Amino acid sequence: MKTIGIILTILGVLFIGLTIGNGIIGHYHLEKDFLSYWSLADKSSTIIKKSEYLDQFVEALEKQNFKGKYNALFLTTPDNSFDQNFVALKSLQQRLHEIKGMNVSSFEYQTAMQQITGQEQGEASLMISVFRGIWWKENHLLLWHWVCGVQVVFSCIIAIVGLCLWGKAAEWNLF
Repeated sequence: MKTIGIILTILGVLFIGLTIGNGIIGHYHLEKDFLSYWSLADKSSTIIKKSEYLDQFVEALEKQNFKGKYNALFLTTPDNSFDQNFVALKSLQQRLHEIKGMNVSSFEYQTAMQQITGQEQGEASLMISVFRGIWWKENHLLLWHWVCGVQVVFSCIIAIVGLCLWGKAAEWNLF
């Protein structure tokens, strides 16, 4: 029993370590694939730079081939649809292109900038969350939303059962 406990403890800790490691690597690839362009667009203070980075963001998203995908396994809605969120993103991109041609000191330009900033800080975060979720689901299913949570809980249970069988749980005052 002690040997099985040791093996289960090692497996549980190993699964948790692999999940963390894969999560770090996955997050790097997610940023590299497209999210860094959104972040740069958000940070940019000129319309020209915002538009440039947003164009790169849109182009990077198009390369992901997420058409028809949802940030859900079932219970899909237009709100968790890549296609619907991409339409909203394209409308933001179009608005930025329109603003580029405006006089910077005009009231129209200032109003448009407030709208863009408000959209980036408000609803856009939900849109980005959908893109992020779809990326995780398509590239690292075991690290996507609730699937990752189930995996971590399962790994912890394996490790705790292993510790109990090993006899270390009582020794370490875990129970």
